[in-house]
Amino acid sequence: MMQKKWFKLFIWFISTALFFAAAGIIIATYGPNPSEQQSMSYMSGMMKAMENSLMGLSMTIEGDTELKQILIKASSITSILIVASIIAGFYVRGYRRKKNG
Repeated sequence: MMQKKWFKLFIWFISTALFFAAAGIIIATYGPNPSEQQSMSYMSGMMKAMENSLMGLSMTIEGDTELKQILIKASSITSILIVASIIAGFYVRGYRRKKNG
């Protein structure tokens, strides 16, 4: 089994992943602490990423009543469409059964 190509490839991937994991742990543990500017840059990047995510969108929706109304209407229409498609599916299924005998 150890001579098969897939096994050698699997071992290669595992050993590479473990090497990079160990290197990351060693660098994080024994490396220098980030400067204040690096920390602030990281935090501002995370805040910008959050603004473009669903969580940021939901935070901006709280103050926008028009958008909130659109979402409420879309949600109510969605549930009606789901129920209508289920009923239509059962109707088509019954029609095909009657047609095929």
